[in-house]
This record gives sequence, structure tokens and C-alpha cells, in this order.
Amino acid sequence: MARIEFNAAIERIRGAMSKNGLIARQKIYRNESGRITGYGRPEAYFIANPRDFKRNPMRGKELAYHDLWREVCLQAKNELADAEKRAVWQERFDAQSWGVKGSRPDSQAPVDKSTGAQKRYSQLPAFVRAMIYQEKKASMSA
Repeated sequence: MARIEFNAAIERIRGAMSKNGLIARQKIYRNESGRITGYGRPEAYFIANPRDFKRNPMRGKELAYHDLWREVCLQAKNELADAEKRAVWQERFDAQSWGVKGSRPDSQAPVDKSTGAQKRYSQLPAFVRAMIYQEKKASMSA
């Protein structure tokens, strides 16, 4: 049985990996107090050729992206731990939330490829990571 523990946004993904490389999972979303706020739809993945990172480590652009994402996640975690910065992020998050009259997507939000519109986020940690990533990506390309 496969079991993965992530951050507070997705605390637990449970699933079983069969001998032929099939992984079944369902995401469980929790709020900051630990209460379940929702369930993702059941998903299944097939891993035909799993990567051996000892023989084939990350290099070049792949390693740079991995390091950038690690830095983004660490910065988001630190900013959400600080009460003042969290309040600023919460205000920005609430301004883009669905169901709030007059709300609009954040101006820095990435564009969703399937709809062509800017993304809206339903969870604060995911929103913060996306905004920090967009900021860092823009500063790297400039």
C-alpha cells in the first residue's frame, strides 16, 4: 500500500501500487485546524518506466526548476508562518475567491491553458505558492 504525507494543503494521499505499476489515489483536503474540507476525485496512474534517480540524477534545466520550486515552497511556508504576511496573503486570497461579489482573479495569477482565463485558487497555501512562483519566474526571465 502506498502512503504519501504532504503539507497542510494536501495532508494525505492514500493508494495502492500494484505489481504492474498502477497507483490509485484520492486526495484529502484539510484546513489549518485539521478538519477535512473536501475530497478529490479518485485517480489512477500507470508508471511504465519509473526513474532511478541514482543512475539518472536531475541535471540542467530540470535541476534548476526543482531548486526553484523548492525555494518557492520554503518561502511560502515561511510567509504563511508570519502573522503579518499571512494577513496580507489572506486579503489577496479573499479578493480572488469564488462566490464573493465583485471578486476577480489576482493580476499575477497564471493563465489556465484549458480556459484561457486567469486561475482562481480555493486554498491559501496553493495560492501563495503560485503567486511567489510567478514572481520568481518573471524576475528570472527579465
